[in-house]
Amino acid sequence: MLAAFSRELLPVPNGGNNVWIFFPLEVTSYTAFSVLIVEMLQHEFPFPWCHHLRFIVREDPTERALQKVLGGSPRIQWYRPDLSVDAVNRSMEAEIADEELPLEERLNTLMVMAMTDCAHNRLPEALEKYELLLRYHAPMGNQAMAALALNGMGQVYEKMGNIDCANESYEAALIPSSHGENPPIPVFLNVVLNLANLRRSEERWEDAEAYFDLAQQLATVNRDPSLKIRSLENRGICQQRQGKLQEACKSWNDGLVMAAQLEDVELCRGLLERLREHFAETGQITKEHEVREQLTAFTK
Repeated sequence: MLAAFSRELLPVPNGGNNVWIFFPLEVTSYTAFSVLIVEMLQHEFPFPWCHHLRFIVREDPTERALQKVLGGSPRIQWYRPDLSVDAVNRSMEAEIADEELPLEERLNTLMVMAMTDCAHNRLPEALEKYELLLRYHAPMGNQAMAALALNGMGQVYEKMGNIDCANESYEAALIPSSHGENPPIPVFLNVVLNLANLRRSEERWEDAEAYFDLAQQLATVNRDPSLKIRSLENRGICQQRQGKLQEACKSWNDGLVMAAQLEDVELCRGLLERLREHFAETGQITKEHEVREQLTAFTK
């Protein structure tokens, strides 16, 4: 359930210049949450634009803490929106079919629907939507959206088991995703990761190593340290499979240093286990013993 609050005698949701939304995924104390909202609504905001605020707040239908406190207050409306998957899909289909909406808005909704179809294994439907998006965005020179469409097609083909077409789509997506002086790094990174994982599944270790190396560099630019560490770990695996043992150890050690800085226990444990197995297989008993002690410390 959603509660909509107005700071003026104007109907909700009409009117207003700004909307604040409070929709936490998890509330541990509904009483404390309701007290927070009540105190916020009673606060006299100092700036003139604050007088046109609208607040949309999540209300748990079983606890009803906000209704108990604010049930009779003025300028409040309560909503029970249908947020089911079917309802969301119907809404997106209606947006796509609405010719009065701007074309770009309809195409953005089509992209979301393509991703949803792919996630739910409606693969022919997803592929059709991605192809339509590509046919529009590529001639328009929208490199980022063309790359997203090609990357999505690659994911669909991969799920279908058509590895050749998946590979072609991912490689084609590299061109628009890396276009220009300021390419869309999140898109570029996603494409590179898909290629890296595909090469790893094919046991094309040299190519996979190169793509994981590029992924860890892009993860730095994208400020995603966890992804950088996982890419370093995978780069080390690819190097190990090629017999490049010294390089593999360096990759894992580099990742371990970062994981320790982040205080990420799971990542540290995984990298230490990689190193322990390597030292055991290569007969480096002293180093294996040191790593084993570190692993034991993580389990305490």
